[in-house]
Amino acid sequence: MGLGCLIKVSTVSSGTGRVTTAYVVSEQDANRAINIIRSKIAPRAEEVVFVSRVSEQLLNALCIEPGGFTRADGYPP
Repeated sequence: MGLGCLIKVSTVSSGTGRVTTAYVVSEQDANRAINIIRSKIAPRAEEVVFVSRVSEQLLNALCIEPGGFTRADGYPP
């Protein structure tokens, strides 16, 4: 499987200001990981950025298939 990426998404929310959510993506290429999140979760996000690499062990522990993702905080995507 290989390494994955931690991606941060920031959006502006009425009433609460800025909302930031992190996603663990099972994709080695940072640009592809950003595109996965942007296309499936955050097409109107103010900011979608690569934060860091994540280990293959973490991807396995979270049961994320290649090309898949999950929220880093454990809530459903």
